[in-house]
Amino acid sequence: FRFVPEAYRDFFEAVLPYLHARTTDVHVATCLPFVKELVAASGEVVDETAITVAFILHDSGWSQMSEDEIAHSLGVTGLALSGAAVDPKARHAALGKEIAERVLASVRRQPPLTESQTDLIYKAILYHDKPWELAAQGGLPASVKLVCDVDHLWSFTHENFWQDTARKSVAPDSYLKNLENDLDGYFVTEQGKRKARSLIDERRVEVEEWDSLSGSIP
Repeated sequence: FRFVPEAYRDFFEAVLPYLHARTTDVHVATCLPFVKELVAASGEVVDETAITVAFILHDSGWSQMSEDEIAHSLGVTGLALSGAAVDPKARHAALGKEIAERVLASVRRQPPLTESQTDLIYKAILYHDKPWELAAQGGLPASVKLVCDVDHLWSFTHENFWQDTARKSVAPDSYLKNLENDLDGYFVTEQGKRKARSLIDERRVEVEEWDSLSGSIP
């Protein structure tokens, strides 16, 4: 909860029952501080409230899915989705929008969300893993772009990087290279790419230390 801005703690707690699958609770809390950072670096007009609410809700759909579906969604060694991961990713987004509709109808915020804000939130949830599809429909709102990039920064955090090396059975130095290779195509904003590169630099220091310690074990 210390990572969650005070103005959103009650809302986060209301959504928390939907965030326990796939370490989503840790994912959302860890990445929430990136919202303000990327908003401040944005050269476009964005809605920080809509971005924050959408991000808290974006992965809630995993709570309605089976362990097999969740396992298939993790079957990648970098950032590009495998064939088996595509369907679970699409399904969790659709289920997440349904949960968001129920939550936003029952949890009232002050001031209330506008119709424009709820529309942004639903779009961000549906398209956070495939923003190019929304862009092809006539435009990708700047606020939706930031939800996508805040979400994608999770792969580069200390918490997720080391968790993924274990659950995906990838050596740390190989996983770091995979993230570097896929980075440019994974983000939709320049500030997202810059932040990801700074996180890569942090992970590189950790991997070098890991390699040094591993080499010293007889």
